[in-house]
Amino acid sequence: MRPLLALLLALLASPALASPSQVLRALEAPSPALGHPLGFVLYLPPDYDEGRDKLPVVYLLHGAAASAIDWVDQGHVQEIADRLIATHHLPPVIIVMPEGGPNSWYMDAPTDGSGNVATAIERDLPAYVEHGWRARTDRRGRAIAGYSMGGYGALRFALMAPERYAAAAAMSGAFWTQVTPDTQFDDHIQRIFDGAFGRPFDARRFVAANPMTLAASMHHEGPVPAIYLTCGRQDRYHLDREQSVMAQRLAAMKIPVETALTPGDHDWDTWSNALPAVLQFLARSFVASPKS
Repeated sequence: MRPLLALLLALLASPALASPSQVLRALEAPSPALGHPLGFVLYLPPDYDEGRDKLPVVYLLHGAAASAIDWVDQGHVQEIADRLIATHHLPPVIIVMPEGGPNSWYMDAPTDGSGNVATAIERDLPAYVEHGWRARTDRRGRAIAGYSMGGYGALRFALMAPERYAAAAAMSGAFWTQVTPDTQFDDHIQRIFDGAFGRPFDARRFVAANPMTLAASMHHEGPVPAIYLTCGRQDRYHLDREQSVMAQRLAAMKIPVETALTPGDHDWDTWSNALPAVLQFLARSFVASPKS
């Protein structure tokens, strides 16, 4: 048999090659909450365009003074998700990375001019994604995670609306567990929050919005998200200690929580290395899409 003919026959007999995953940058979702569009980045798994089924969705939140595209350029989310899907450690998922602002702390914070970021991400963004892509709309097909400020935000969203998220994860979560309603911060710490909790910093507002406060107010006869906390042992801000306090308090409230400590500081090497375990943890809470 001629070599060219043999090659053509082999190609015809082999399964079709998978189409690659896609990262759609600089997308915008209409947001009545903000009064202007909300920027976001979208990951679509391999063979997305050939499929019909709705897919589970993971929302990934970025940290302070950062941007959604950092998950792609520094966190290597596309390569990590591709590898996990190819090895069947992760089902095909849609990953949504919203622009949370440099210091919004994922709050509705009109005092700093950033607008109602929390409502935009909680309400406007999912509505747009679920309308425009094959995204699951049920709780057991939705999860949320983030690092540092985004870890704070991820737990806050999940515990504020447990009927919306099956699971949540925080990498190097900046939980500020020692803040009380009487805490007063110096100018340096106030700049970290940049008006997200009022000007001057309103400790009472912060405590009311804290994931621990939200967890304590949950109706435990209802749905409870599974929680995963991971942090580098060499975290320069000692957030490994914050993680320990948060885990103990969540466990005391009968909220399922798993923790991990890994080598690393408060940086992208740590978060990128933690991301595979985070995605696999979140995926364990997904169940088959309900029949329509």
